[in-house]
Amino acid sequence: MISSQDRPGAVAPLLDDAQLPFAGRPFDRDAVAREHSDLVAEALASPTARVLVLRGSQAPARDGALVLPLVAEVPGPTDDVRRPDVYLGRLADGTQVILRTFPEDTQLSGLDGARWEGLRTLATVVDPEQTSLLVTAQAVALWHRDHPRCPRCGALTQSIRSGWARRCLEDDSLHFPRTDPAIIVAVVEDGPDPASQRILLGRSAAWAGNMYSTFAGFVEPGESAEQAVVREVGEEAGITVHTVQYQGSQPWPFPRSLMLGFRALASSDAAVADGEEILEVRWFTREELVAAVTDGTVTLPGAVSIAHALIVSWLGHKLPETGW
Repeated sequence: MISSQDRPGAVAPLLDDAQLPFAGRPFDRDAVAREHSDLVAEALASPTARVLVLRGSQAPARDGALVLPLVAEVPGPTDDVRRPDVYLGRLADGTQVILRTFPEDTQLSGLDGARWEGLRTLATVVDPEQTSLLVTAQAVALWHRDHPRCPRCGALTQSIRSGWARRCLEDDSLHFPRTDPAIIVAVVEDGPDPASQRILLGRSAAWAGNMYSTFAGFVEPGESAEQAVVREVGEEAGITVHTVQYQGSQPWPFPRSLMLGFRALASSDAAVADGEEILEVRWFTREELVAAVTDGTVTLPGAVSIAHALIVSWLGHKLPETGW
């Protein structure tokens, strides 16, 4: 039922970073050093260190780049245990960057002319290094916001290890940022004629309008990613898939997922929506999908999503009119 890419079947090219904006160019996280030294304190004492400011889930940008003010230009950290300073790492030029978060309604001076935008917008505007920095900042900020207390005893925890761990003040247990693995899969029909090959897309109950996308779900405890693909497609679309092929991954910090992308072959075309998570499923040839998107009867996920990348990878070319 499940195979690797060396089994017979249509082997697709792997997605690359250019197709996955949230998996932008990595920066130096100083991961080893931050375990042993307080790199937040080091950055705060540096005259060249910069701050990535989050106000709620929005960051300041100007002229196609994040605004990263000097430490001295940003108000000091709040006393909210859910909003500690976090050491993010070093940019390519060696500049240290820390994260400082504020509530959504905070008025901040010194950022005149900046436009406050969320990650979904900025990911296609700023350069890949800044996108990667912002993805990391949002994920770790949401973890601190949602986990101020110990899951074992309920006592308050304090931020340690340059903001990359929390220690319980009562039982001294350590807790680390959480990432939830999730699969997302393009279900396709194979065949010798590309014109007759089809992709199965679903319309989720959570979406308004005519949005169709690939199938996704969280990996359950004790389950491999490939097993999760088979299970999720069976639950949501009522069919069995095989030849499950890994395509690529990207973080999805809404709030803390890692999306593992796959392509899988359908064993039959008798797909039926579950009626709960998925309200409708439709098969599309390449020609049908292009026509539906062009005339507006179908909307696809935005270009920052791995769902978009999986669909366009199968399609084999950008969609007309939309610029995708």
